[in-house]
Amino acid sequence: MEMNAMERLNQIVHERGPLLAGLDPDPEKIGVLLEKSVDTWTDKNIITLGYAESYLRSLSPVVGAVKINSAFFEAWRGTDAFFDVAKMAKQMGYFVIADVKRADIGNTSQQYAKAFLGESSPVDAMTVNPYFGTDGIRPFLDMAKANGKGIFVLVKTSNPSSAEIQNLVLQDGRKLYERVAELTREWGEHTSEGNEKYNLVGAVVGATHPTEAAELRKLMPNTFFLVPGYGAQGATAQDIVVNFDNDGGGAIVNSSRGLMFACNSKRWEKIYSKDNWAQASFAEAERAQKELKEAVANHLAK
Repeated sequence: MEMNAMERLNQIVHERGPLLAGLDPDPEKIGVLLEKSVDTWTDKNIITLGYAESYLRSLSPVVGAVKINSAFFEAWRGTDAFFDVAKMAKQMGYFVIADVKRADIGNTSQQYAKAFLGESSPVDAMTVNPYFGTDGIRPFLDMAKANGKGIFVLVKTSNPSSAEIQNLVLQDGRKLYERVAELTREWGEHTSEGNEKYNLVGAVVGATHPTEAAELRKLMPNTFFLVPGYGAQGATAQDIVVNFDNDGGGAIVNSSRGLMFACNSKRWEKIYSKDNWAQASFAEAERAQKELKEAVANHLAK
């Protein structure tokens, strides 16, 4: 039987490593990096597609999955370009995650699901917002199961003010994110074939909240974690280790700005110029992948 999306992603983690390449292609910032004009929609399209291709090719020797943030395309009416980049990544062999955070009432969720999880979509998995509850999530579950894809539910996000809502205490004493975790686990169990470790429903769990992440790993033993917050947002390799299972799998760790603009970082700015930004991105990906692998291995050895 063919592996589901999360089992395929887990295999990538074991074979390549847990680093996930984030792609947040702001045309303005990329234009500065490449010293090119971004005066028109056409400029933004050319710059974004050219940058994305070079970025993906540079990282492909060391990274097996990419997370593409749709906001950086939608801002300049670049929806077609988003899918062009996703298709490009898929053709290069990447597992493609669409970071779109969609959900709505059922019939609208159905349309979102068709857009990103349809049979012809190059996307392997997408992020979804659980705020609408089960009827808002069900269309994504059905579409993902029908087409061999997956979803990642926002459970505990990496931003500092996430606690304003996600840490609210419910009447039974649990925090809201714990209830969302329970629902996420149930949604996954209802779609499980029963013979895989990880079902098709994953969870977004921020690396900037390691204490909560450790709790969530216990609450969701068969849920694959997408872990943002490593690198530019401040989380370290030591912070992320609690997200992994006892086999060193079950989680993938995103780095976006840390890879995309590595040539501007203190670590690489004296070695690589802006003209060599792709080499700097590769060097940082190679370094980060090694760091994450070692951190997970050391954690398991304790």
